[in-house]
Amino acid sequence: MGIIRVAIIFILFFMVAVCGWAFDNDQVQKTVSGTVVDMDWVKSIITVNYSSLISGEADEINIIVPSEAEITRGAQTISLSDIEQSDPVTVVYYDDGSSGLKARRISDLNQGSM
Repeated sequence: MGIIRVAIIFILFFMVAVCGWAFDNDQVQKTVSGTVVDMDWVKSIITVNYSSLISGEADEINIIVPSEAEITRGAQTISLSDIEQSDPVTVVYYDDGSSGLKARRISDLNQGSM
């Protein structure tokens, strides 16, 4: 009986360690490039129209922009309110698993003046 208990404890410990390592990994980051079609400044959500790499068809994606997201235009740091509809953007984002897709970085590729 003692060996069985030790084996069960070892297996449980091993499973906890493996699960812990899985949760420590950073979220998988994805990138989308397209045109801003909608902005919700109250909820901090940006909607980007992009062409699907698989089908080639246009699609839209809604991404939450948390306050810690890095937003740039060229070398300048800008705010979410500086982004306008029809601006070309590239967004690096991840799925946090609970509240949806969240932006890490947004690059506004609009070459116009701020």
